[in-house]
Amino acid sequence: KPFGLKRGTLCHRLGSAIEPIAPMDPVDSSDVLRPFVEAEREFVQQQEAGDHDAAVRCLETVLRQEQATVQQMQDTVLSSLFERLAVGYNTLGMKYLKDGSTDISCKFFEKAEALTDPANLHMNPESRLVLRAVTYNNMGCFYKSMSKLHTALQYLRKAQTLEERSNGKCQNPAGTHLNLCALLSQMGKHQDALQHAQTALSLLEASPQSEHAGNSESLICVAYFNMGAEFEHLRKTKEALWAYDRAYGSCLSELGEEHALSQQISGCLAQIRAKVQGKKPR
Repeated sequence: KPFGLKRGTLCHRLGSAIEPIAPMDPVDSSDVLRPFVEAEREFVQQQEAGDHDAAVRCLETVLRQEQATVQQMQDTVLSSLFERLAVGYNTLGMKYLKDGSTDISCKFFEKAEALTDPANLHMNPESRLVLRAVTYNNMGCFYKSMSKLHTALQYLRKAQTLEERSNGKCQNPAGTHLNLCALLSQMGKHQDALQHAQTALSLLEASPQSEHAGNSESLICVAYFNMGAEFEHLRKTKEALWAYDRAYGSCLSELGEEHALSQQISGCLAQIRAKVQGKKPR
């Protein structure tokens, strides 16, 4: 069974899904931007402390209190603040989804979707596009977890479209393809699912290793594993054996023999080899 990216992975990768957000320049006490600079600083401190709810509240508070000032701003001076808020909403959406609080989770994703709307001219256009793709991807995961598969597919397709428009600014398009693979497989569309796994693999192999290193599970390994699963569904046993073998080799080098994923793939390999050889594994 293909597993794509596990729920929450995009949340954990959110910081690497976009380039680090540069803070606003320091200001003196009389500067109109001072409340925003101070709120942004507090946001970073709260995020680092793990209090994501408090981090989001401090930004929402300053935007509410300084609403008149915000409305008068003509350019993207406050872009970094809005970008951080979008990151915060997505982080909380995935956190509450993981905790099973789906109503609260949905509200945060809806806030992130509204904040990254093209009408928000306060946000740098490239950053807004990247964060909207992240939001759509997470909403796809949300609706998949609710078993609303067609709605999930719509959001993942939207994420894919935005990533293709971003001229490489989105740094994890392979993750979207792996999510699409897992979703389409669940819907019984195994040929389409296979194509997304293959696309993910091509993207990962073409990108610098540093961009997908350090994940809890190697995305290259996941791509091969999902290819193997889809080949099995399509009754292409030899191709499945090849894909699982590549997945196992990648997993050993990245994670080691004792890792749960390595052991899972080892079991798949034993079963598929037995099929090829016409006998059951011992």
